[in-house]
Amino acid sequence: MDKTREIYDYLDNKLKDCTKELKQIEDRLNVIGDKSSSIVIKKINGKKYYYEQWRKDSEIHSKALGKVEPGAVYETEIEIQTRRDLSDRANELMFLIENLSREKDELYKHLLSNTFSDKFTFEVFWKNEISARVSVNKSKVHVSRYIIHPIRQIFSSDNISRNQLNEVLRLRCPEEGRADIQSKLKAWGLDEYNPIEIVKKTHGVSFNDYIWIRFPGENITAEDVLVR
Repeated sequence: MDKTREIYDYLDNKLKDCTKELKQIEDRLNVIGDKSSSIVIKKINGKKYYYEQWRKDSEIHSKALGKVEPGAVYETEIEIQTRRDLSDRANELMFLIENLSREKDELYKHLLSNTFSDKFTFEVFWKNEISARVSVNKSKVHVSRYIIHPIRQIFSSDNISRNQLNEVLRLRCPEEGRADIQSKLKAWGLDEYNPIEIVKKTHGVSFNDYIWIRFPGENITAEDVLVR
């Protein structure tokens, strides 16, 4: 699991780096233009002239650069090559981002499937009234709901997937993206953001309601855990 998480974090950081670099390239291309052009020589009245030429909306456009002389279009050549290099890199980054995103999503699903133990139970309470009892057996999750109420019940059906259970528990946890999440995880003795492990520490309590979660072996009541 730790190795899988390391790979996931690497993909996540790589994806962020590629996305940041792509944004920088797009900003630069917005300044210097993203047209794909080339330099051609035209002969007019017996004299040779440089022109920058590009296609837009199925039409050929051109811009006069001056007489053909050594180094006369040096700066334009550099600009054209820079645009080509940036465009090539942007295409490469878009390909990388697409594949990194796909790999990250697949790995995330794998992490979720291994988030929980194969078999465990817990109970959900509204104050000291039992709201639901959850039984997990490998990929199957059964919810015995004792209250059907939009505020006092956190489950909408009796049978859900482990991914759905994970998302329900995630709503009872601090947001993963908050600035102080690492310090909170450290205070709870956790190495990674794992909803079930977080809820074991916090009992899933919130300032917004009176819901809390009890795990087997805990001799506690609402008065012991609720924050309001």
